[in-house]
Amino acid sequence: MGTGARACDASASLAARVVRGDHAAVGRALSIVIDESEGYEDLARAFFVHSGRSHKVGICGPPGSGKSTLINRLVAHYRKAGEKIGVLAVDPTSPWTGGAFLGDRLRVQQHAMDPGVFFRSLGSRGTIGGLTSTIFGAIHVLEAWGCDRILLETVGTGQDEV
Repeated sequence: MGTGARACDASASLAARVVRGDHAAVGRALSIVIDESEGYEDLARAFFVHSGRSHKVGICGPPGSGKSTLINRLVAHYRKAGEKIGVLAVDPTSPWTGGAFLGDRLRVQQHAMDPGVFFRSLGSRGTIGGLTSTIFGAIHVLEAWGCDRILLETVGTGQDEV
């Protein structure tokens, strides 16, 4: 079996684990898609069939306006209704690691151990407009995981340029 076939099989296996609800697989799949690591195209293709299954809500505003606080309350409200929630928070990119600089997970700690919530910070990677180019692949991963709603928090206007 060639390297391409093995990579495709690995992508299919990881995708199947995500669809079955494996939290660790969701994290791994998000890392591959967000970082555009080797094989991310095959993986993204596997998740695309699950697209359009969740309600997406965008939260934007300047730094300090309460975006994360609002998301924290929305997650609590939606979980009380029994919904499975994904949160993608775009933060400024760290010049040292290339990852999300702020990692707003600190503001949503009450949901950290909830198996029905998946939270991921993404670095903006210099993208202007509040979202990163890999956000759509990340959305597809969370849809395949079975999210009823996906909350998208943009980097604060002007925050990324500081």
